[in-house]
Formats: sequence, structure tokens, C-alpha cells
Amino acid sequence: MDSPWLSNTNISRNSISTVHPDIMETHIFKLLDASALASASCVSSRLYSLASDETLWTNICNSTWPSTDTPRIRHVISSFPKGPRSFFSDSVTNPDTISTTTTNSSTSSPVNPDRTSRLISAVDIYHQKRHVFSKVVETESFGNRSPFRVELLDPEDTVPARIPHPVDERMMLELGDRFTLSWILIDPIRRRAMNLSSYKPVIVERRWLPGEQVHMRYGWVFYSGPGKEGSATEYVKFGISVTWEECQCGVMHVTGVSLDLEDMYGNQMSGKESLAIIQKGMAGIRGSVKGREEEGRRRYEEYMEMRRERILSVISIKEPERFHHSLYVAFRLFIFATLGLLLFRRFF
Repeated sequence: MDSPWLSNTNISRNSISTVHPDIMETHIFKLLDASALASASCVSSRLYSLASDETLWTNICNSTWPSTDTPRIRHVISSFPKGPRSFFSDSVTNPDTISTTTTNSSTSSPVNPDRTSRLISAVDIYHQKRHVFSKVVETESFGNRSPFRVELLDPEDTVPARIPHPVDERMMLELGDRFTLSWILIDPIRRRAMNLSSYKPVIVERRWLPGEQVHMRYGWVFYSGPGKEGSATEYVKFGISVTWEECQCGVMHVTGVSLDLEDMYGNQMSGKESLAIIQKGMAGIRGSVKGREEEGRRRYEEYMEMRRERILSVISIKEPERFHHSLYVAFRLFIFATLGLLLFRRFF
């Protein structure tokens, strides 16, 4: 005879299968977040089928990133291998290591910068979990030599945020803890996406020209190999800049949101170079979902330290060369001056 505990367990197990699928979808699954929904899909094939419903994952994407709730983005997401579930997996995981190969051959192909001539940026900004700003921008092409840069706002555009302008350093520090930003870069041709933001700003600073501004810097750094060790593109940094300005009523407006890509020396990379790196990043390894803020700041600080060391090493190499060149020039001037003086004394 089974023990009461075992009997209760069997009843609990069997009770799940007796729940009508409509009740599971409308009263249970729609209340779960992405992590709980993914866990539920691992319990059984039946729950996997119910938890894979596109409507559930579409709602999760839209609630997490309001910018995805637009006709253009919804159409692109529907083309992903598993629809919104694939898109969510791409956009919530951490781009870890860039790789030229991928285990999913059905959604990727050899790196070809000329093929990816169009990218979509879906950007969302939150202040204390309150939605402040969303924008979708589609960039058709990038110049081969011109710097890679995506601007979300025109120079004359501003977005009111109803957030008090910081009046002291304490409020400046608090801003960094209260703002989160997501920048999802989407390749509609290859049907891949990746989030390039550290979520929390890695730098918050006040700027005085032109006018008083609050400048926030987000970003993501990763290894861009394989390649030559010590090259300028061994590590790359996607930098996201957000500029806030104070209006007459004492609140802040968003006046600038942009994305660029820098190499190890802080130089902006060209469009063609950036597209190749973006393709590799989207096909690369994805890291853990948790700890994105801490990981983003750690990578940024390590990148800045490596960049400082690189620049100092270049200066240390070039300084002796400049010194020797200066000596050579001074010696030649001394010889010419001496010869000129001898000739002057001989003839005059």
C-alpha cells in the first residue's frame, strides 16, 4: 500500500494533465515571466507545446521592450526560427565571445559584410522601472570608410522625460542607479539579434558645453577574435551615449541617443568593419542572462585599462624614435651652420 505522501505526490502529478489547455494558457501561463515559462516547458512535452505559444512570448517581448510592439518589428520577429521565443533568447542573453562559426547553420551563413546592408535598432529607456522612451530606427546602409554610427534623434528633436534635473553630485550618482537602457540590434536578413547595452550606465557625468548636460554612457565589450593578438580590433566596444538637457521647468529632456563602435585605441570603426563584427557577434556564443549590469561594468573597466596600456606602450615606443629623430635633425643643422660659418669667414 502506498504511503499517504506518495499518494499525494501522484495526485499532484496527475492533476496538471487534467487542467484544460485553455485554462493553462489564459489563467496560468500568461502570468509567468520568461524564466518561469521556460522552466515549465521542460516539465513535459505537453507543457512544452503550451509554453511555446507565440502569443505568450510576443506579450513577454512587448512588456520587456515596448519598442518591439510595432508592425515592422513584429513582422521581423515572426520570421525568426521560433518566432518571438528565438528573438527573446537572442535579446536577453549576453553577447559573450564573437565567433566566425555557429552551431545553428539554419539561421546563419558565412560572414559577408556586403549582405548585411540593413540593421534595425529597437531602443527602450526606463527610469525606476517606468517607461520613458522608445524608438525604432532602420539603417539602410553604412559607408565602407565612414565611421559606424546610429543616431536615434535628429538635432532638433527632444523627448520630455518628467525627471528632475540633478542639482548636486548626490543626485548625479542616483541617476546611474535609476536608469536602465536596452539597445537591441536586429539583422532582418539573417534573423538574429543581440542586445548591446550594459542596462545600467557605466559612466554618468555632467557637461557644461554647450549648456549644462547630463551625459550617460552604456555599452558592451567583447573579444572580437580570432585575429592577431595585440591588434587594434582584438577587443571592441559598442558605446551608447544618452544626452539629457534641462528645460525651463526644471526637468530633463532626452536630446541625443547614439551608438558607435570603437577599437582598442578608442578610434571609431568604419561601417564595413563594424558590419563584419556585428555579424560575428550575432552568430557568437551567448553568456548567462543574469548579472548583465555587473558584467557590463567589469568588461568596460577592463577595456579602458587595456586601452590605456596600449596607448602608453605606443607612446613609449614612439618617444625614443622622436628623440633620435630630433637629435638627427639638430646634428644636421649644426653641420650646416658650421659649414656656413666657415664659408662666411673664408670669403668675407
